[in-house]
Amino acid sequence: MIKDNIYRAYDIRGIYPVDLNEIAVYYTTKAFCELHPHMNKVVLARDPRPSSPALAEAATKAFLEAGKEVIDLGIAPDPLWYFSIFHYNYDGGLMISGSHNPSHHNGLTYHARKAAGVPSEELMGEALQDLRKLAQKLDAEKATGTPSGKVIENDPSEEYIDYIVSRVKISRPLKIVLDTGNGACGYLPERLFKRLGCEVLTLYGEFDGTFPNHLPDPYNEANRVDLEKKVLEIGADMGFIYDTDGDRVAIIDNRGRSVNGDDSLLILARQAVAKKVGSVVHCMRTSKAFIDDMAKRGATTHFSVSHHNAVRDKVKKLGAVFGGEITFHYAFPLDYYLVDDAVFASVELAIVAAEQPDFAAYVDTLPHYFASPELFINAGDDVKFGIIEKLQKYLRENNYNFIDVDGARINFENGWALARVSNTTPIIKCRFEGNTPEALREIELKALDIFKNAGIPITDNDLEKLGLK
Repeated sequence: MIKDNIYRAYDIRGIYPVDLNEIAVYYTTKAFCELHPHMNKVVLARDPRPSSPALAEAATKAFLEAGKEVIDLGIAPDPLWYFSIFHYNYDGGLMISGSHNPSHHNGLTYHARKAAGVPSEELMGEALQDLRKLAQKLDAEKATGTPSGKVIENDPSEEYIDYIVSRVKISRPLKIVLDTGNGACGYLPERLFKRLGCEVLTLYGEFDGTFPNHLPDPYNEANRVDLEKKVLEIGADMGFIYDTDGDRVAIIDNRGRSVNGDDSLLILARQAVAKKVGSVVHCMRTSKAFIDDMAKRGATTHFSVSHHNAVRDKVKKLGAVFGGEITFHYAFPLDYYLVDDAVFASVELAIVAAEQPDFAAYVDTLPHYFASPELFINAGDDVKFGIIEKLQKYLRENNYNFIDVDGARINFENGWALARVSNTTPIIKCRFEGNTPEALREIELKALDIFKNAGIPITDNDLEKLGLK
């Protein structure tokens, strides 16, 4: 039977072949086609993981049996997959990628029209559960079909580059180092930046889904070390590191330092608000320094569930001018399609850097409060949501000031504390911020006491990680 646990809140993820395998992909794709009969042309792309070709073959079989025309991009990142769907007005598609997870993981992201003439959108929440139920039913019936569709291989990269180059300009040529981590971005960012007049060097641009150099996860500091060294070694103006499927990008400044998620978010939000003052959407972990800075510029800030699909959905509903997360996901509704495109995001960041005589000095001027490192609390997938619900109930009953958009962000006089469930792993994520180092320590102690009283399994090891024991 197809397992329930691979169908998450915003996508489908699992370990291959134990959880996510060819059978699950075949029947889930058949269900996807049945639930969206208006689709005719669908775009299929995959990352370079060892399991991705077999999963793509299973998906193609299901698409062809449903009579679909499959636009097969082969190994291609999210930017090319989204561009194909939106630019050519196709009916939907499937991206096969485990994103920043290790190579034995994989995942599925489905995008579809709900009806003829309706813009396509990502399948999330209840839509994924509907997909699960039908896929399991089809699996139980061992449903099959006769192929009547066709496959068209396509490489939209040149048109993608042409489109972006026609819309943006970098004010001066930059020397840039890129790290694509053997993921699906490959040499695409290099080709784009060279067209924009930059001098470019790419690290680990060859496709290799075993990820021999480092896991392509920009959020993990250890994965940025090679890029930091290379930026300093060749005297580059900046560097960019992308995740496997190209929907996240982190910056290295000209002094070889990683720019943190809050700073990256603020740099891009300032750029958007300078073009048009309006609403800005951000994740629950965003610093109060970001919120305060946006308020000074006349922007209205809105918390979102901490997932890039949820952020984009809220940007769309609010008509916001920008959206993003501190995990390096961004949305640019003023400048581009409302999609998760880290390659375009890196161009937008390069535009800002080119306007500064010293990009690192500009980063140092950004406002900061004092935050703890993120704390990960082990909690099984079967209990983690219940624990957070219990925390929310405890906070309501005791009249705490908190935001419950995603987990619970407790507001204190001089800062805040957050506990929320990870969408993709069996953990609860906690973060703390204070206006001063003293306020941060006070908030950590108060919040951890609240968390323990509400049932979050805080251990002595967690206290040690925060320097509280």
